[in-house]
Amino acid sequence: MIFILGGIALLSILSALFKWLTIAGSITAFILGVIIYHAFSWQGLTILGLFFITSTLLTKWKKDKKQDQDALHTEDKKGRSLLQVLANGGAALLAAIGHLTLSDPVWLIVFAATFATATADTWASEIGVLSKKRPFHIKEWKKVEPGLSGAISSLGTIAAALGASLIGFSFYLLYDSSITIGFCIAFSGFLGNFADTLFGAWFEQKYVCSNCKRETESHVHCGVKTIRIFGYPFFTNNLVNFSSTIIGGLIAGGLYVWIMS
Repeated sequence: MIFILGGIALLSILSALFKWLTIAGSITAFILGVIIYHAFSWQGLTILGLFFITSTLLTKWKKDKKQDQDALHTEDKKGRSLLQVLANGGAALLAAIGHLTLSDPVWLIVFAATFATATADTWASEIGVLSKKRPFHIKEWKKVEPGLSGAISSLGTIAAALGASLIGFSFYLLYDSSITIGFCIAFSGFLGNFADTLFGAWFEQKYVCSNCKRETESHVHCGVKTIRIFGYPFFTNNLVNFSSTIIGGLIAGGLYVWIMS
């Protein structure tokens, strides 16, 4: 156990040093890792690690090109913040606490599906933004600039399916589960990612740059403060991500109960 805790601490420290996470974000990630280990053992940590490592690598991949295209879901220069860590891992944390409080196999399924959702969303954002074709906004019903929530592309959709499948297949291997349960987790993660798109399209706040007139989700663009044109002030991208991971987890939990009944 000391070895595991030391490993979690080391990874958290390295995440802060390499600016993958802010200091507050790395501390939060350490606490998250410890609780997940107590609830779901090293297999749960592996699922967490798969999400974190692949997300970090994809965020860094072709970063300059993403910034040129105004991909707004990549982390800032200081790394992912405490709120961003909780946005992606908060639902998994609740599942871990639920399992420690009232042990039941359904919590493990919910836990895995929350990370299947978070992985699908991150892969869709970080890979989809590189599509050569402009994405299609499901609410505005038109093609928009890359990086806006509520927009989909074929490349991003494929990336989301692959990300969710990675977690589902990993669960199947790590827990010696049935392929049906693994598919259930992957499918729920993909649906959770679609919920993220719906929330982003209908509720998440959007801005317009007063200088270049470009729609964005950033408070600052072209060095000037942007003007909010849509969405609720409290409905940030972090809240969208957190809500979608909960939905992905609940879908998987419901499917698991139905399959086992």
